[in-house]
Amino acid sequence: MKVFLSWSGERSRRVAEALKCWLPDVIQEIDPWVSSQDIAKGGRGIDEITHELAATDFGIICVTPENEASKWINFETGSLAKKFEIAHVAPFLLDMKIADLAGPLSKFQATVGDNRDDVRKLISDMNKASSGRVVAEDRLERAFARSWPELERALQEAQRALPGSVRHSIERSEAEMLEEILLLVRKQEFRGTSLEGKVNQAEEKLSRSRRISEDEFILASFAKIGWQVTKSSWGNNGVNITAQHPENGSAFLSRDFIERMTKSLGRPVTVMNESGNALIHSGMEIT
Repeated sequence: MKVFLSWSGERSRRVAEALKCWLPDVIQEIDPWVSSQDIAKGGRGIDEITHELAATDFGIICVTPENEASKWINFETGSLAKKFEIAHVAPFLLDMKIADLAGPLSKFQATVGDNRDDVRKLISDMNKASSGRVVAEDRLERAFARSWPELERALQEAQRALPGSVRHSIERSEAEMLEEILLLVRKQEFRGTSLEGKVNQAEEKLSRSRRISEDEFILASFAKIGWQVTKSSWGNNGVNITAQHPENGSAFLSRDFIERMTKSLGRPVTVMNESGNALIHSGMEIT
C-alpha cells in the first residue's frame, strides 16, 4: 500500500518523517513516501513527486498552524482527492484541533496527532483501505499499542520545534506547481485507461482528452495568480486566451509566467483582454 506523506515547513517535515518510520511498524504492507527522504540527490523532484502522487493509495497531509494556508499543501491535497472516487486523504494535525481547519482541508476527515484514539482510527481506516492483505484487528491493536509511545515522543519533539528554526523544505514556484498539474492529469488519464484494460485505446483517449486537460491547466494556471480566463481558442499558430484580473484592471502578466505556459503547452500563447486587445505574447510583450 503506497502512502504519500505531504508536508510544508520544518515541523510538518518532522511529522512526515516520523510517520514514514512508524507506519510500517504497525502495518507492514504500508510503503510510505516522503519527498525530504525519498528524492535522490540530483533527482528531478517535480517528476518524482508527480509519479508518486499518481501511484499512491492513501495520502496523509501533515498540517500545522503555520502551513495550513500553504499553496503546496492545498495543491497536493487536491491532487490526491481528485485521484480517488472515495478520497483516502487524511489531514494529520500537529498543535491544532479539527475545529481550527478552514478552507479545502476542512472537507476531509482529519486526525489529531496527539489523540491516541484518533490516530488508532486512522490506522484502522488505512488497514481497511489496503488493496493487499488486511491485518486482523486484534493483531493491529497489539502492534499499535506497542508502537504508539515512539510516535507520541516524535510528535512531542516536533511540536516543541520552532516553526521557522530550520529550512529543509523544497522550494517550489507557482509555475512549477502549474506544470505539475498538467503532468499529473495526463498521467492519471493514461493510468486509468490501462487499469480498465484498454491499453490499445490509450493514445486515442489521451488525444480526445488532451484538449480538456490543457484547458483545465490554463484555467488553474491563471487562477493561481488571481486572473480569470473567459475563453481559450486553439489554432495552428498557437493558443489565444482571453483573461482579466477581476480586482485590478491594470494588472500585468509576467514574462516568466507566459514563457512557462508556452513551454508546457508546446505552442505560442497570446493573452488578450475582453476587448480583443493583445496584452502579452510569448516571445514579445505588447504594450
